[in-house]
Amino acid sequence: MKLISLAVLLALFVVLAACETETGIAKEIADKEPEFEVSAAQIVAEYDRNESAAGEKYEGKVIVVTGVISEIYRGFLRTPYVELKAGVRCNFSDNEDPVMLTLTNGQTVSMKGRGDRLLFGVELRGCTVE
Repeated sequence: MKLISLAVLLALFVVLAACETETGIAKEIADKEPEFEVSAAQIVAEYDRNESAAGEKYEGKVIVVTGVISEIYRGFLRTPYVELKAGVRCNFSDNEDPVMLTLTNGQTVSMKGRGDRLLFGVELRGCTVE
């Protein structure tokens, strides 16, 4: 019974975290200059060295990250994602589907997004391809 309650709470947490839409975030940061331009390897290394310091530095900030695409997929709630080889995950809105269709695994790409929590590696939300 405790396991079921924990699963329900976890699902609720995921849904609440996703309430701020990727489209809304992308619109919010569209005209903002990035505060940081880094490689995927660089930002992941910073999180590996000191997760708290890197979180303080990047979370909520507009970032452009450059790296090599390892995977393009749709996740929970059909949200489109691009995963970079170094361990950066970029969350896109459905509005970006035409752009995402042009991307391929192994391609080097720069993506602009808002830094977010460390959940499945380093995450950017509201991403667009630069």
